[in-house]
Amino acid sequence: MTLWELFKYYLYVGSTAFGGPLAIINTIRVDLVEKRGWLEKEEFEYYFGYAQIAPGPLAFQVGVYNGFFKFGIIGAALCGFGLVLPSYILVLVFSIFYQKYNDISYIQYALYGVSPAIIAIILHSGIKLSKNVLKKDIFLFVVFFLSIALTIFLKVPILYLIVSSGIFALFYYSITTKQTEKLNFLPLLIASPFAFIAQTTQTLGSKLLDLALVFLKTGSLTYGSGFVIIGVLQQDVVVNYHWLSQADFLAGISFGNITPGPVVITSTFIGYLTAGMWGSVVSTFCIFFPTFCFVLILAHSIGKFKDNFYLKSFIKGANAAAIGAILSTAYNLSWSSLIDIPTIIIFIVTLIILFRVKVNTLYLIIAAAAVGIIVRMII
Repeated sequence: MTLWELFKYYLYVGSTAFGGPLAIINTIRVDLVEKRGWLEKEEFEYYFGYAQIAPGPLAFQVGVYNGFFKFGIIGAALCGFGLVLPSYILVLVFSIFYQKYNDISYIQYALYGVSPAIIAIILHSGIKLSKNVLKKDIFLFVVFFLSIALTIFLKVPILYLIVSSGIFALFYYSITTKQTEKLNFLPLLIASPFAFIAQTTQTLGSKLLDLALVFLKTGSLTYGSGFVIIGVLQQDVVVNYHWLSQADFLAGISFGNITPGPVVITSTFIGYLTAGMWGSVVSTFCIFFPTFCFVLILAHSIGKFKDNFYLKSFIKGANAAAIGAILSTAYNLSWSSLIDIPTIIIFIVTLIILFRVKVNTLYLIIAAAAVGIIVRMII
């Protein structure tokens, strides 16, 4: 295996892998461990385990770890770049098309059907993750429900909840289990970059700088699914800065779901509609850059900490709050999407299909768009 071969492989994955982070990670595992033999099973398991420690998109982290441990910083950069580039180009094309033609009736009809399907996809993601994370831990259930309530009713910033829940969980489990392991500050170190701007909504006098601020802090502090990152961005992009309308934001999520690669590539759409071509570059770079930095900083020492009690406690609390944020995001977006009986039916049918059948969300979104067009042409 050469650096060029590994780069081409991640370019291929970024061009063809659909279905969310776990599906992409499984594709990488099957290809590199079982088919090509480029990685040992234990190596891949280490990468996957490490990727769950730091914030940021999971599949991107796995690729960067793979590149770093095989070919150093250049390998990490090329693997991450290869994974993101194809979806960046596709979403950029969709963004240009959307900005130019979004007022065409058929585009609006399609989005009418797609929006409730997106709400169902987000809700399904949150419910599915909650089963794996919350288990039967009463404390995590409390954090989960508090996260939902605080984000919906008090509009508390999701980033603030994620970090504070992680820290609170760290101390809670330390006290309740009478932990004697020496406390280290790695969890706080992981959470600290850009934490001081987690609630910042002030402008910096330039849209590009504002975009950089929003996406850097989001990429630095967001644990869990890509839909958590979507929830954080919704608070800033729609509510705080008013760069996009709720309808535009949902369209961006749709494009992120119908393209291969990480769903957070929605950042490209947001950046383009906010500040043009350079906006798309800045937002995409800044959402992934913090994760890349975490990998470089932690790669050589993270093996010492991956089973650390305090770090695991921090991640438990952060993930519980993050999953609550996913459900609150679905709730907040639903007000502009579930507007009549047809959209409610699309939402319910999509949700039932997701729970009953293992299906690529790409097909659900295309089907919902077709139904939306048909319904709006009839009604």
